[in-house]
Amino acid sequence: MRLHRAVMGCFLVLGVSPILSAAGIVYTNGDPFADNGTHYSKSDTVPASQIVADNFQLATNATIDSVRWWGTWNFYTPATDDFTVNFYADDTGLPDPSQLIASRNVGNVVEASTGLSRSSNPDYPKTLLEFQADILPVDLSANTNYWISIFESAGTNDSQYFLWRENDYGTAATSTSSGAGWSHRPREFAFQLEGTAPSVPEPSSIALLLMGGVGLVGYGIRRRKTLS
Repeated sequence: MRLHRAVMGCFLVLGVSPILSAAGIVYTNGDPFADNGTHYSKSDTVPASQIVADNFQLATNATIDSVRWWGTWNFYTPATDDFTVNFYADDTGLPDPSQLIASRNVGNVVEASTGLSRSSNPDYPKTLLEFQADILPVDLSANTNYWISIFESAGTNDSQYFLWRENDYGTAATSTSSGAGWSHRPREFAFQLEGTAPSVPEPSSIALLLMGGVGLVGYGIRRRKTLS
């Protein structure tokens, strides 16, 4: 009976190991330092609202609890940050306005200078910034198309709006009606998702556990033969 329990313990460990969670980066959308300009993403109407979204797909189920992105302010930094991070389901290659998975307003954004100019154009010398915000957890599934939208509403005039860093040509989207309608934009934007995802045990660990289980079974068989 003790032997059976020990063997079962080994295989229970094998069954439990894959659901252990590991914290860290679960998705990154390219190099934020590629010099491809910026694009404004803001909800206020001075001079006009425009919200940007970019699509992504996770390799494994994950709980997102932190978002990092890159960009800058047009000319002047607002007195307070007021960003919104939205997660949408996909609708034939665009964000689905009817399926807003989660909306997180973040005013406690951490800003850090990258030491780089936002553009090689001397007319736009503003420094490129790295933004980071912890958010209430958002559970997302693997191999599913999602969209993330990051925009600000703290700016009070044309000189204070946020510009999200472009880093490549791709499949982003823009909305001029606060996320109610979207159109394609051939760009990619710099962002990174952090959180927890299932940690699959390494093959070597699985092999060791299997060897231990087989060894226990063999020992039990030999012991029974000796006793008999």
